[in-house]
Amino acid sequence: MPTDPAAPASAADAAIADRIDDYRESLFDLLRRPTISATGEGMDAGADAVRDLLAAHGLDARRIETDRYPLVYGERVAADPDAPTVLFYGHYDVQPAEHPEEWASPPFEPTVRDGAIYCRGAGDNKGQFAAHAFALDALARADAVPEVTAKLLVEGGEESGSLGLKQYLDGAAGVDDPGADADAPAAAVRDADLVYVADGPQHRSGRPTLIYGNRGILTFQLDLETANADLHSGNFGGPVPNAATELAEVVASLTAYGEGTDPGRGYPSGGDRVAVDGFYDDAAVTDADRALVDALPDDADAVREELGLTHFTTGRGYYERLLLEPTITVNGLGAGYQGEGSKTVVPRSATAKLDTRLVPGQHPDRAFERIAAHVASVHPDAEVTKGTGFPPMKTPVDTPASEPVLSALSAVWDADPVELPVLGGSLPAAFFRRVDALADVPVLVVPYANPDQGNHSPNEHLDLDCFENGIRTTAAFLERVATADL
Repeated sequence: MPTDPAAPASAADAAIADRIDDYRESLFDLLRRPTISATGEGMDAGADAVRDLLAAHGLDARRIETDRYPLVYGERVAADPDAPTVLFYGHYDVQPAEHPEEWASPPFEPTVRDGAIYCRGAGDNKGQFAAHAFALDALARADAVPEVTAKLLVEGGEESGSLGLKQYLDGAAGVDDPGADADAPAAAVRDADLVYVADGPQHRSGRPTLIYGNRGILTFQLDLETANADLHSGNFGGPVPNAATELAEVVASLTAYGEGTDPGRGYPSGGDRVAVDGFYDDAAVTDADRALVDALPDDADAVREELGLTHFTTGRGYYERLLLEPTITVNGLGAGYQGEGSKTVVPRSATAKLDTRLVPGQHPDRAFERIAAHVASVHPDAEVTKGTGFPPMKTPVDTPASEPVLSALSAVWDADPVELPVLGGSLPAAFFRRVDALADVPVLVVPYANPDQGNHSPNEHLDLDCFENGIRTTAAFLERVATADL
């Protein structure tokens, strides 16, 4: 139940209120750095800036070099060797800020308006992982640091496959961690009792949110070439194969609709399903997961109105389809002439970029094998190229580790938390399970960003109250987890 809003959620609340302007400026300094992993822009200097931010707020911080981008590690070790150890995960890389003309203010100049910080990376993920460092600083200033060993691992490649994180956790050659035992892969983090991920948006209701996992993702590309040149549609159209048409048929074959249509529109409404043989064989959704989804507010009509949709592609529950089932999504299509006016050609080649979101139990490698076999059966000339991906990750919803998190969320936000079985999006959290010592450690996702943060889009923003409440939540959680039974 919500707590008394007049009661402090944490002994650090007063220190946070006193220091919030300084924390905001520290975040602004980091946001001004365009750390774009897709292109490499600013990544090396960005890693230094993250290390300096952690060190300035009381953590013993260092860079960990990988063959991709550096990770940054910081820690504050408890005096009691038996104290619980919490590993906070975040990422300092951001998406490119395309279409600057669509931004109301420069994408890498943090600007406060309408009660929010507008900047690329504000919510995804700099403003969220920095909250942990600021919380530890405030607890220290309040002389209220609990007996918890707090560790913070911040990677630089989440937006482009997390290859450096994966290399570090696997203990692969090329990782240079000056503070670690060379014989122990991921030595700095392998003693964690809980992995805590502040990423993603809160539930669209604006209530505090706890998520027990995330869907996985695999990106892939389809390419088809049917001739050695674009051809005149009058001289060749008809008997000559059209790459655009034939690839569209391949793409359409990947999904199928269930029974039922809207007679007024003719749109399928029975629910779209992946039409690849064996695709659902490994899916493992529990009754407890379904119970959480059944308890979510039914706000499908509000979603449809906000997004200007004419229909949904499913007749089942919105969150059931969103969270408990895999998808295949077309991200982009390219073929033929795309300029002004018309050019009457038969396209020689066509490309489609797609992703598949995977539910717990599925794996990107097996999903790709099944997709590739399906495409070959539909059109043997179509080429399938595997991209990057993360496996799904799931923590049982009855984990005792959720108790201090739910208590902290309720106390800070003065609202009952929303609990989701998985995040609809994808995170590399499953990679932590590759470390033997972390194979059964709870991984919880606790988003601090507002539901409309616009991550990956123009005008990304983090509400100021979410920024402050995120700091307060981390502080309140650390106090509670110190005495919890994990």
